[in-house]
Amino acid sequence: MVTFQNRQEALNQVCDPTEQNILLNIYGEAGIGKSRLLHEAADRLRAKSPPALVLYVDLKPQIADAENQGEAVVRALIAQSQGRLNVAWQSAEYAAGQVVAQLTELAALVPVFLMFDTTEALQEEMAFWRWMEVNLVGPLAVEGQVRQVFAGRVPVPWRRIEVRRIVRLLPLEPLSPQDAARDLAREVVSGLEGAALEQAVDLVVEFSFGHPLLSEAVAEFVTEHWPGSPTEAFSKALCQEQVQPFIKQDFFETVEPPWGEILRWASVLDWFDATILQRYLMRVAPQLVKGRPDYFFIQGLNRLRIQNTVVWREERGDRLHGVIGDIVRHCFKVTDGEGYRRACLGAAEMFEGLADEFGDVPEAEQYRREAELYRRRAEQEGEE
Repeated sequence: MVTFQNRQEALNQVCDPTEQNILLNIYGEAGIGKSRLLHEAADRLRAKSPPALVLYVDLKPQIADAENQGEAVVRALIAQSQGRLNVAWQSAEYAAGQVVAQLTELAALVPVFLMFDTTEALQEEMAFWRWMEVNLVGPLAVEGQVRQVFAGRVPVPWRRIEVRRIVRLLPLEPLSPQDAARDLAREVVSGLEGAALEQAVDLVVEFSFGHPLLSEAVAEFVTEHWPGSPTEAFSKALCQEQVQPFIKQDFFETVEPPWGEILRWASVLDWFDATILQRYLMRVAPQLVKGRPDYFFIQGLNRLRIQNTVVWREERGDRLHGVIGDIVRHCFKVTDGEGYRRACLGAAEMFEGLADEFGDVPEAEQYRREAELYRRRAEQEGEE
């Protein structure tokens, strides 16, 4: 495993006692480094004097498949407590109350941290999150002595007011191309020096967009197959043999067909909703729309947003989550430049059509500006 890259700001949010983060919710796409950040923070906290009590629970393997998930969480915390939690078990709720009381007492003596990883594994289990808020998260938040850190692809669906009032959201961004992403690439790329090394590092950053896990994979491929200088053929091979499989296996692992292909086309759009996506696909990939009713796209986007966590809702509509859209779109451009150009023209025509339907209103002008944006992108692709 490569050296932990500089996430100092995020580490401070977790570890610094001057930060008032009693409840911190870290989120970001698959492979962005959430688990690595939690483990690094736990190691640093345990190395301090006095050493912190850090209890770490990964919800996916430990909790998601349990018959009683709330009970499984409490038992996991007790098991890691090094004998500091002495709980008389009557029920999961009773045990959780004792855990809250004892952890609060311990926090007066040593720093106490609870870390919950892979929260997306239970994203749709609202009964579980209600139980957690009522019996564990909420009471600890009210006491304000124990720090709780949750990490997942999207924020936890908090509902209770005492929790929502104090939770702090921390999006985990890709590594900066100017520093940490390049350091990671240099650490993995071997056997190259001087200008060749810098060219290889540039290529890693270009295709990974600073995504840590993909950066490692791309750097390993570049090291093994470096042709002497970057070429168009090598870039295509890199996409086909490394980036596309990564997209399928890591980003779109749980995405059912044909949504993987739909999202490849959708990566061209800066934003979309079910209607815009349908209209766009009718122009660029009609085979993906034919015979499918409106609710296929409405329900599909809801599922991708909530269950698969690869789509993100913003003010105007949806987009691919985090840096996923950048990676998918760039790979699309490199492997199928003409298809990408056609997609941009299709988006321009679609937004122009929407503007014509709206007539002389401000929203129509916005659609026309977007149409011009996609038209320029198509022209730029044709010039390259």
